[in-house]
Amino acid sequence: MANSAQRRAQTPGAARDVGGKADRFGRVERAGVDFVPIAARRSTPGNLFRVFVGGNLALSVVIFGWLPISFGLSFWQAVASSAVGLVIGLGLMVPMTLLGTRTGTNNPVSSGAHFGMRGRLLGSTLTLLFAIAYAAIAVWTSGEALVAGAHRLFGTAQNDTAFLIGYAIIAVEVVLIALFGHGTIVALQKVIIPVAGILLCLGVLAYAPGFDPAAPAADYLLGDFWPTWLFAVTISIGGPLSYAPSVGDYTRRISPRRFSDRQVALAASAGIFTGLFATAVFGAFTASTFPVLSESYVADLVAAAPTWYLVPLLVLAVFGGFGQGVINIYASGLDLESIIPRLTRTQTTLITSGIAVVVMYLGVIAADAISSITAMTVVLNAFAGTWVVINGIGFLVARRGRYDPVALQRFGFGLSGGRYWFSRGWNLRAVIPFLVGASAGLLTVQNELYAAPLADVAGGVDISLPVSMIVGGGLYLCALRVWPETGVDDDVPALAEEARR
Repeated sequence: MANSAQRRAQTPGAARDVGGKADRFGRVERAGVDFVPIAARRSTPGNLFRVFVGGNLALSVVIFGWLPISFGLSFWQAVASSAVGLVIGLGLMVPMTLLGTRTGTNNPVSSGAHFGMRGRLLGSTLTLLFAIAYAAIAVWTSGEALVAGAHRLFGTAQNDTAFLIGYAIIAVEVVLIALFGHGTIVALQKVIIPVAGILLCLGVLAYAPGFDPAAPAADYLLGDFWPTWLFAVTISIGGPLSYAPSVGDYTRRISPRRFSDRQVALAASAGIFTGLFATAVFGAFTASTFPVLSESYVADLVAAAPTWYLVPLLVLAVFGGFGQGVINIYASGLDLESIIPRLTRTQTTLITSGIAVVVMYLGVIAADAISSITAMTVVLNAFAGTWVVINGIGFLVARRGRYDPVALQRFGFGLSGGRYWFSRGWNLRAVIPFLVGASAGLLTVQNELYAAPLADVAGGVDISLPVSMIVGGGLYLCALRVWPETGVDDDVPALAEEARR
């Protein structure tokens, strides 16, 4: 007789109530990384678009437009690097936007079809690192803006205690919203987008008198224009790549019966590009108005703001926490749950929130902001690029867009075996190329905090991202050709349709 765990694995979605009642504004979402049946998928591509636009209208994302200016680039050079990087990053992650609608779960769990049921933990860990790091940046930037703005407006203290209170205010709002889950997050974007959008437009007017599109009076970060510009492109690519693991948190709520792949992919890509590019332009624009660039964009932003814009800036700081911080904390809770299935999403969200605050303090106190952010982005890109490329190849070549939702849920219920078990839960065809590709990328990393042994192999240009993707993706394609996967896709369409009911 099948035990309880086996029965639950055979009927995905039955373990917890993932229906519409739990997925509404103000209701705590009870689903974790469980399979979401098609009948319970009530979201739309419009919601997907709004999540990634509203989630990016935050100071924590704006700083990625400031970074190229701090590297020594002019306004237009910075804008060009952002646009090129975003297009490249989005091109790489398109297949990742389609995983959730097919598997009914998030992307790290879906990656088990390519990496194996235990190999999926690589993706969960990677997503967890991305989410915690970007959540920490969101808390830091919004909290600093809150304290600095209040200091200028009301003369309040601007010391360690004040910053601690500011960070705590932002962290609490982020955690509370993330705990409610998908329905509340989606609903809030309908408020965040118009409010934050208007505030950013007012910001353009506020800082316009000091705008200077010429390059700042500083040396290029990497000594010359092209290495520095390409490094800025690499930083920009990291924006879309950081969403590749977590976009499935939202696409899994969209029914493939109602919406096509093109609609889903276009909504996700357009939302990510619009949100990231708008904030990158704002960051580059405002940074080009500062007389002198310090190590803190937020401090410069508040110092240069006209008095009438201080209140809107404080509101933007709070709403930024609603957007970017919540998306990342929500994602981090789901990812930790996929690593430790016995914990609930609520428990894992609280755990990852605490870790994010610790990471924030280490990043701000142990090292300066610019170095912390650039080093984090470049190093994580070496892992993310390889993971995304292998999943994309797995989607297009190995699985051909067909997945078994039942088998993907087995590991979460403590069961072994199944069509995606491979070698003791690891698909070495994908795992080894991932490790080799990521290692190759790390050997060529070039930034202020860390120069890898082969950092100068391209004359000072950071090539860690393309190296990791080419090596990892190439080895995976070779592995599929030399060591084909057999018997994995038999009767998948029939099983998937049964699970969808």
